[in-house]
Formats: sequence, C-alpha cells, structure tokens
Amino acid sequence: MCNRIAFGLITALTIASLITSCSGIPTGPPAQASATKVPHIAVIPPAMTSPFHVALRDGAVEQAKILGWPIEVHAPERETDFAGQVMIVEQLIQKGVDIISINLIDANAMISGVKKANEAKIPILMHNMITPMSEGNVVEYIGYDQWGGGEKMGQYACDLLAKKYGGTAKGKVFILDGIPGFHTNRRAGGFKNALSKNCPNVKIVGEQTAEWEREKGANVATAALQKDPDIDLFFGCSDEMDIGAALAADKLGKKVFTIGIDGNDVTLELIKQGKVTATLGVYPKKMGAQVVKQMQQVLEGEQVPYILLTPSIVVDQSNLEDYEAGRTWTEPMEGKPELDNGKPTVE
Repeated sequence: MCNRIAFGLITALTIASLITSCSGIPTGPPAQASATKVPHIAVIPPAMTSPFHVALRDGAVEQAKILGWPIEVHAPERETDFAGQVMIVEQLIQKGVDIISINLIDANAMISGVKKANEAKIPILMHNMITPMSEGNVVEYIGYDQWGGGEKMGQYACDLLAKKYGGTAKGKVFILDGIPGFHTNRRAGGFKNALSKNCPNVKIVGEQTAEWEREKGANVATAALQKDPDIDLFFGCSDEMDIGAALAADKLGKKVFTIGIDGNDVTLELIKQGKVTATLGVYPKKMGAQVVKQMQQVLEGEQVPYILLTPSIVVDQSNLEDYEAGRTWTEPMEGKPELDNGKPTVE
C-alpha cells in the first residue's frame, strides 16, 4: 500500500526531495502523536531551486533522524507553481501525516490547503516567515524579521558606498526582487527604508524581479549594466539573484558590490573568494532543525510561541569563519508578527 501511495505522489508532482519511511505511517490524521506511534512529519519548500531550501531540508532531515522520525520533503519544480504547492499539502493530508510545515509561495493560494489541514486536525506550521496568513489556523510561524534583515543590508550598503566615496555615501543601486509577494515586499522594503534614512544621496536606478533565480538575476543585471555602466551595487532579495549579478558583472569586466539575503553555503564560498560581497546570514540549516524541534513540542502537547523569531546577521569576509562555525548563532525567541504593511516590523 505504501508503495502505491508514494508512486501516486511521484507521478502527480515533481518531487524535489523525498525522504520517507513506511514504518509507522498512520491511516488517519491524529491531532497529536501518541507515545506508542512514531510521528510522520512533512516539510514543504516553495521549490528546491535555491541552496537555501536545500540547506533547510538538510537541517530538518538531520534533526528528524536524531528523533528517529520519518520525514517527507516535497516541493514544486519552480517557485511560481502556487497550485502545485497546494496540491502537495492536500496529498499529504490524504496520506495522513501528523504535522506539516510550509514555506509559502503565496499566502492567498495556500488558504484552502491550510483549512483542509485544520479540518483533518493536522497541525500546520509556517517557516521562513513570520507574516500571519489572513485565514486558516497556523500553530506557529518560524523565521527571521525580513524587513529588519533588509534594513541591515541597506545600512551595510550605505557603509560600503560611504567607504568607496570617501566618507559620504552616494552612487547607484539596483534591486533584484523575487516573485511579487510578502517576501519581496518586506526584504526590499526594509532595504529601501534603510537607504532613505541613512544615505539619502544614494540613488536607486532600477528594481526588477528575477524570480529568485540565478540565471534570471544574471540576465537582469546584464541588461542593467549595459544600460547604466555606473551602477555601484546590486542588492538581491535572495542570494541566488545577487550571485547572478556578480557573475554578470564579472563577465562584463565591471567591479560592483553584490549583496543579498540567505547565507547559503555556495554564497559563503563566493564571499570567501571575493566574488560576492556579503549576505544576510539567516542560518537555513539551523532553521530547518528548529522547525523539527518545534514540531516535536507541538506533537507532545507543549505550548509554543505563535511567532518564533530566528536570528540574522550580515556576513562578509570579516566574520565569515565565525558564521560558518555557528559562533554567531543565538537561540530563537518569541517575537512579534511581521505585517505586510510597508512599515518596520518593530518601530
């Protein structure tokens, strides 16, 4: 029976990663795991095209292995497949998993999936976000303050440009947005807010989506540099896009600053090589492990914060070694919801 169910999922969807065990799979959707049954858990990324989601998956899988729990990680092929992500949730509900954590592509699209999980009494968590959905019952949101992270990178951009221009920050910046939605809104919004407050002489000369992808980031940056060769800095709402900008600039023989958000291993290596300037390190692998730890608390009937705030830090060559070694990590704490309202999460 297990083989037939797994095959149905595989044929219905593009599964970017699947780690599963047939032992202990429930036939119904219990509200919480009993002491005699091994919980069967699921984590749903928006896609596996970014190293961020790969690292988060790895952290979740490692923590599940420590607990001896079977875990499934399923994702659509691309981060634009809203319906595919909802379909994954619905099929996991039918399969009878005990708990699900989702990194949303689109909040409105996922309302139906969350409500179906609520009806089945399967607890839902959200990770890599602390922006509550408008409908549906979510037990806990786990992630960093994305507006605040954007502000950190904006302040860092001001510092870079002040150093470049002899003490007064000026110059030209281009922003690479992700897919339109709250992730892009909050990260880009925080970045622009920091520029406005701290270096108003810096000019944003362009802003365009590259849909979270490296190749599209390279294409957008190439066109931007051909139009305006004097761009000083590219800010990517994710690392993959600013990596694309770094590759494009190098190909055109341009020296520009490239900064982004995620703290992926591939980005850290490029920072080490001097090809990317900096990233907002958000500890994707540790976040994945934290998701499973929170699942454990929920299934054991413990109270968990509605918002669990995970840390973030600007990482460049000066603190890269400490970040990689985990010395900059601080324990998550209860936080406030991040509303998609164009304002700072914390005033």
